[in-house]
Amino acid sequence: MVLGATLSLTAALAPAPSGAAPARQPDPTTTRISVSSDQAQANERSSSSSSSRTGRYVSFASRASNLVPGDTNGVDDVFVRDRATATTSRVSVSSAGVEGDAYSTGPAISGTGRYVAFISAASNLVPGDTNGVIDVFVRDRVASTTVRVSVPAGGGQGNGDSTVPSISQDGRYVAFSSFASNLVPGDTNGFADLFVRDLLHGTTSRVSVPAAGGQANGLSGFSSSTISGDGRWVVFLSTASNLVPGDTNDAPDIFLRDRWRAVTSRISVSSTGEQGDGVSSGPAISADGRFAAFSSWSSNLVPGDTNGVEDVFVRDLAAGVTRRVSLTAGGVQGNRSSSQPAISGDGRGVAFVSGSSNLVPGDTNGAEDVFLARWRTGTTTRLSVSAEGAQADSFSNDPSIDHRGRYVSFTSYASNLVPGDTNGMLDVFVADAG
Repeated sequence: MVLGATLSLTAALAPAPSGAAPARQPDPTTTRISVSSDQAQANERSSSSSSSRTGRYVSFASRASNLVPGDTNGVDDVFVRDRATATTSRVSVSSAGVEGDAYSTGPAISGTGRYVAFISAASNLVPGDTNGVIDVFVRDRVASTTVRVSVPAGGGQGNGDSTVPSISQDGRYVAFSSFASNLVPGDTNGFADLFVRDLLHGTTSRVSVPAAGGQANGLSGFSSSTISGDGRWVVFLSTASNLVPGDTNDAPDIFLRDRWRAVTSRISVSSTGEQGDGVSSGPAISADGRFAAFSSWSSNLVPGDTNGVEDVFVRDLAAGVTRRVSLTAGGVQGNRSSSQPAISGDGRGVAFVSGSSNLVPGDTNGAEDVFLARWRTGTTTRLSVSAEGAQADSFSNDPSIDHRGRYVSFTSYASNLVPGDTNGMLDVFVADAG
C-alpha cells in the first residue's frame, strides 16, 4: 500500500540498533488534571482521557460533583481541563447549559480542543431524544452548542446503542460504532458497525464494509476505533471474516478503511503479509494516516516473539512493515502483557500500558504502568511515576497522547504521583515526557 511519494521510507525511520545503549531518559513531570478550577481534588472517580493536538486541553470523564459549580446529577459527566489556564469546564450539557439526566463518558477531543465527542445515555442534551439508547454527541466549546451525531443521514434517531467515538483534527468527522440498523440503508447484518458522520454536510456513512462491497459478517468497532486527522483513514477492530480476502484466522483483526478510495485492508499482519495467529485489538492511527498502532496476542507478526503474551505493534502503512514496540531500550521483549496503545499525531511515539517489570530498570511495583516508546530512536520510558521518579503505588492505564508525543494523559489509582492526593479515587494525570 502506497500513500504517496512524500511518504517514502528513509533511513531515519530505522529504529536504533538493539545493541545500542540509549542514554537514560529523564523522569517525566506529572500533574493531576482531574481537579476543579480552584484545584480541589475530585470527590469521585475520573477516567477516559483524551488529549488535544498540543496537549493543552484534556477531556475526561468523572463522577465527581465538585469539579464545576452546579453539578447535581450524581452521574459521570465529561469535562475539559485547560492546562494553560488551570481551569475545568463541563461539556456534557445541552446547548442551554442544562446538565445531562444520565451518564456521559468516553470523550474524544479535536486537535484545537474546540470540539469534544462523547457518548451519553442522557435524553435531555438535544431536543427530541426519545430513543432510550446511548448516543454520540459533539460539544462545540466555542459556540456552546451540543449536537447528536449518531443519527441517520435523512434525519431521525438511531435505534441502537452507539459508542467509542473518535474525532478528526478539525472536528468535522466523527467515527463511532453502533448497533443501530437504521443509520444507513441496507444495514441488515445484525452486528455493530462502524460509521462516520460528516458534521459539515450532515451525512452518515458505514465504513466497516468489505473491500468488494456488501456488509460485514461480524462485529466492528465495538471496543475501539480511531480516525485520522483529516478524516480519510479509519482503523477499527472487527470479528468479521469477509472484509478482506483470505481472512481465515478466526480471530478479531485490525482493519484500515480508506474513505476516499473506498478500500478496506487488514493491518494486523506481519511484514510479509501473514495474518496473525491470535487476537488483535486497540487500534490507533497517526494524524497523517501513515502509522497505526495496535496490540496483539499473535506470535507471528515479528520474528522472535516468544514471550507468549500480548504485545504492542506499529504498522508502517506506506512501507508495509510491522514492528513490535513494547520492548526495552535494548530490544528485549516484555515479560508481561502490553496493550492499550495510543500513537502520537506524528507517529513517532506510542504510549501503552504494560504489566511487564523488565521494560525499564527498577520496575518493582508489581502494577500495570504507562510507558512511552519512541520507536524510531529505540527508547522506552515509564511515565506513570512522580516528578521525583518514584514509581506508582497502584495501577495506571488508558493513555492518550498529543501530536508530538510529549504529553501523555492517563488514569491511575496511585496516590503518590503528585503531592496531596488523598481522595482514594481513580484520577487523571498528564506526564510531560520532554
